[in-house]
Amino acid sequence: MRPIIENIGYQFGPGLAWLLTSVFIFLRYAIPASLVFLLIYKWKRKAWLERKIQQKFPKTAQLRHEIAYSALTSFIFGGMAIGIFILRKLGYGELYFEIEEYGWGYYIFTVFFMIAAHDTYFYWVHRLMHHPGIFRYFHLVHHQSTNPTPYTSFSFHPLESVLEFAIIPILTLVLPVHASAFFLFTLWSILFNVLGHTGYEISPSGFTRHRFFKWLNTPTHHNMHHRYSHYNYSLYFNFWDRVMGTNHPEYDRQFEEVVRRVKRGAKTGVAACMMLLSTCSFAQMSLKDIQNGNYGSPEYRAHQIDSAMQVGLALRKDQITPVHTINLRYSKRVEEEVVKPKLSDWSKYRRLMKIQKEKDKELQSVLSSSQFEKYKNKRDAMFWEGIKAYFY
Repeated sequence: MRPIIENIGYQFGPGLAWLLTSVFIFLRYAIPASLVFLLIYKWKRKAWLERKIQQKFPKTAQLRHEIAYSALTSFIFGGMAIGIFILRKLGYGELYFEIEEYGWGYYIFTVFFMIAAHDTYFYWVHRLMHHPGIFRYFHLVHHQSTNPTPYTSFSFHPLESVLEFAIIPILTLVLPVHASAFFLFTLWSILFNVLGHTGYEISPSGFTRHRFFKWLNTPTHHNMHHRYSHYNYSLYFNFWDRVMGTNHPEYDRQFEEVVRRVKRGAKTGVAACMMLLSTCSFAQMSLKDIQNGNYGSPEYRAHQIDSAMQVGLALRKDQITPVHTINLRYSKRVEEEVVKPKLSDWSKYRRLMKIQKEKDKELQSVLSSSQFEKYKNKRDAMFWEGIKAYFY
């Protein structure tokens, strides 16, 4: 590591060394931020909508704003990183490169110490930047993202960037730190920051009240800071906010609201796909209605299916009444055996499959082979369409 870091200036000169370091810092932020953004804001946008803390999406102008300031932040961080090595050459700082100098135990200690020290440093500097006299000069740029994204994690005003990075040279002045320990510490910081700014909640119900996990911050915690500003100042841990009484009073409640929405959405999503398969073939009922639990009465569902089958299958007059009888009878069975009982999704699925199999046998005796094949193909197509619409 010593040749790579210390010789970069000798090989390329300080200007190019600054640029290369800045590019490396930017990519280390941009790659995980972009991967997370593509996953949850593009690929899983619909599937994970319930996890979105604020049920709206940022505009393109906000993303451009965040990425532009993040590039500037990376350039400032790069210059300050080069400054650390210059200070070391001048005899200041305790950066070292050989683990054997202090051993693995000390190495591991420094990583955890830096995380804890940074959490304390961040809380108090963060509160300072919220002082009305200096807020707009230091912290306003970051708070222009009231609905944060993964790219918000590096979106700082230049003055805030200096304060954000200042913990690094401070740490090198007070204790010996291995260069790779700094790398692990900054990697942890970037990944935690990206997670905290996603705008999506991933933690389970009860997390904020658990005797151990309540000391860790959640995406909801930091999202509320962007939304309400004067609460939730801490970074990794929920220690200083709890001690100083600066947690938002609605933090636990809003967290549980999001989690309940996720659980409710997952349950109705699976049920919706199964309802599409078993009772809504050829129906005009929308997937959104079904996801919201608006299945309608058995008579209404039977009427919807009757109307669509008459058009879609060109039913003969002598087929209309028997088809209606079958549709109504099995819609009532679904109501009594699937919709009303409190069952797991797997139990619902098994019961629906059993009912559907019996219904198919009766329809097969009324419809012609071509009509039944068309019915079955349409039903299966709607099922997979429902799965795709919900999960993707």
